[in-house]
Amino acid sequence: MKFFSLQSKLLAFFLILIVSLLAIDILIQYNNNYLISLVNETLDTINTINRTKQDINILNSNIQRYLSLGDSDSMLAVYGSINSIDEKLSMLESKILSREEYLYYTNLNALFEHLSKLAEKLIIYKKGNLPLAKVYSEYIDFSGFLNEYLEKFSEQKVKFTMEIHIKAQQQLNTIRKVNTAVILIWTLFATLLSIVFSSTFTTPIINLSKVANKIAHGNLEVQLSSYSSNDEVAILYDSFSNMISNIKEMVKKLEEKADLERMYAQQKIEAIKYKQALQEAELKNLQAQINPHFLFNTLNTILQIAMFENAKQTYEILLRTSNYLRYVVHNINRIVKLKEEIDNVQNYMYIYSMRFGDRIRLDIEIEEELNELLVPCMILQPLVENAIIHGFKEKESGEIKILAKKNENQAIIEVIDNGRGIDFATIENLKNSSFEETKTTGIGLSNIAKRLSFFYRIENPLTIEANPQGGTKVTIRVPFLTEISQLPKQEVDI
Repeated sequence: MKFFSLQSKLLAFFLILIVSLLAIDILIQYNNNYLISLVNETLDTINTINRTKQDINILNSNIQRYLSLGDSDSMLAVYGSINSIDEKLSMLESKILSREEYLYYTNLNALFEHLSKLAEKLIIYKKGNLPLAKVYSEYIDFSGFLNEYLEKFSEQKVKFTMEIHIKAQQQLNTIRKVNTAVILIWTLFATLLSIVFSSTFTTPIINLSKVANKIAHGNLEVQLSSYSSNDEVAILYDSFSNMISNIKEMVKKLEEKADLERMYAQQKIEAIKYKQALQEAELKNLQAQINPHFLFNTLNTILQIAMFENAKQTYEILLRTSNYLRYVVHNINRIVKLKEEIDNVQNYMYIYSMRFGDRIRLDIEIEEELNELLVPCMILQPLVENAIIHGFKEKESGEIKILAKKNENQAIIEVIDNGRGIDFATIENLKNSSFEETKTTGIGLSNIAKRLSFFYRIENPLTIEANPQGGTKVTIRVPFLTEISQLPKQEVDI
């Protein structure tokens, strides 16, 4: 079924109505303009004829004056009158509208030409002192005849105009009757169309509003009556019916999803309780193995002894070891600044160099403002330790670089080594949280990545680029945050 929108139907109706009325109005205007131009043309023609008659009378007066005086001025006046009459007759040629008028015009020209010859003959006779009576009598008779002929031409023009006017008026009356009939027909048709349109359009809309009201009050079992048409109302009915079906299906799925989420939440609560119990057990086990307070007191005692004995190197390594352990034990769940992380790495490398010598050099390049970057504790030292263990396992010397820079609103931290490189399998093990190395802190890359993701609420904060021929780069990309208030809302220690 071809689609006809309500808008297209209404536009077609009003367009046909407007075009019909406009066409009739144009016909009426055309007839009115024609009648007006015809009347104006007739009046102008009659006026020209009257002026021609006046010029003939003036010509007669000038002829009499010349015959009396015989001077050159009177003769020039005669020729002036003849030229004026000739111009008036030329003007009449453009106003001829019928065959009868053309015949009148042709005869007028012939009569005027003969009258002009008689006037010239009188002038010649006057100059030659010849007898004028007979010629003058003939001129006066012909002049009167020309005036009468002009009068008949004027009457013919009026008669023709009246005939045309009557015909045009009859046509105009007919058009007006047709216009009235069209208006009445369109009014009746518009009334019927309004009734039909109101019935076919508003009734289904009312039904839709009733159904929508019931659905708004929670009754999803309501049934929508059928409606068949080829306009927007049919589309609205189909869409509304589909919406009801979709709502029912969605409610069903939401109920099923709610049951699953309740079951999953219960399982998650149990898992969290189990994890908390496990962590508490591990913490108690760690506390049972090492008493930090006892350990730090012992280290302080050894530091004092080393200071009294002037053992500077022993004092320095004990101080670095004490600071390193205190940082790890006290700050493992705290927020720290990147500068503190760098200090901890330097302490670790100092301790390492005391054990294994200066075979691995640490190079640190950090932009000044990056020192204030807030990070979770223990994210750099495990990376440096992994680089030493896996990158320089079979090399006597090497270099580790820590680079930190700011790119727009992002902080980029890179830990780069020039070791032997890491193969794909080792990278996967480093990412795996279950991977443990007895010679390291036990904090893997997976643990660091998870803590960064939780801390900044971002995904994929850590990437590894390894070259089996040598060299590894671990890159951390996080938002540049220096204030606690800027951090995402989460449970962290400060």
